[in-house]
Amino acid sequence: IFSENMIGPVFFEFIQRKKDDGFGEGNFKALFESIERDKMERGVIENKEN
Repeated sequence: IFSENMIGPVFFEFIQRKKDDGFGEGNFKALFESIERDKMERGVIENKEN
């Protein structure tokens, strides 16, 4: 669930987790990999593998 934009591009994301103590194994790594992939696709950063 996302809130309306509060100030410019700032918004809040609400996550409900029942009976869960952690964020999820591997989620942070997957998050940063997806951010890096998006930046490479947009040409913001160069692909390190090529």
